[in-house]
Amino acid sequence: MRNVAADAAGALVVDDDPFARGMLVSALTGLGWDPVRQAATVAEGLWLARHQPPVVAVLDLDLGEGPTGMDLAHGLRRAFPMIGLVIISTYEDPRLMGMNQPPLPAGSIYLVKRTVTDTEVLGRAIQLAVDGPKEGDAVKGIAGSASEVSQGLSDQQVEIMRLISAGYSNGEIARLRGMSISGVEKVVAKLIRQLHIAGGRESSQRVLIAQAYFKLTGAVSARRG
Repeated sequence: MRNVAADAAGALVVDDDPFARGMLVSALTGLGWDPVRQAATVAEGLWLARHQPPVVAVLDLDLGEGPTGMDLAHGLRRAFPMIGLVIISTYEDPRLMGMNQPPLPAGSIYLVKRTVTDTEVLGRAIQLAVDGPKEGDAVKGIAGSASEVSQGLSDQQVEIMRLISAGYSNGEIARLRGMSISGVEKVVAKLIRQLHIAGGRESSQRVLIAQAYFKLTGAVSARRG
């Protein structure tokens, strides 16, 4: 097991959803972690960690408005280089939240929520995060095994999918991303090919692109902006 700070103890759970946070706390307690501290925001999580460094932190990626779980993960890694980090989300790929997402911290584990079918999956991910992933180790739902569709998309394509799903036109996307309209059209055309979307009206194709985006994020709806 990795050498963690002598004063490190227990686990930290950060999730802005009270029900999800409670479920994670119960799961970690059942796995033998003690104490299991919990927080709803990045600020609360950092405060708890600074007062008593955890051995492992389980973080929701989407913490609502403001900093994300990825931001918190990087903050914890800087403060506690040997902490185990597990980031959990409905998103198949962290990039689906937007292009400004930093990469996963080294040695962290990314779990897609729908793949966490029991506490054993979560426990294995936590153990990998604490011990440090080894060659050949794999946990169902780790980011490295995210869907082949999302893996085959560039950051630019993912961002344009997100904007299309939010209802933006090609002209609006061009202004937002500093691109030409023809440049956006080329990216959209490539998306249509890669997603195997049949020919037809442009409006229908954009709906199918949005549906593909929501399928990858695990969302059933989205807010514009």
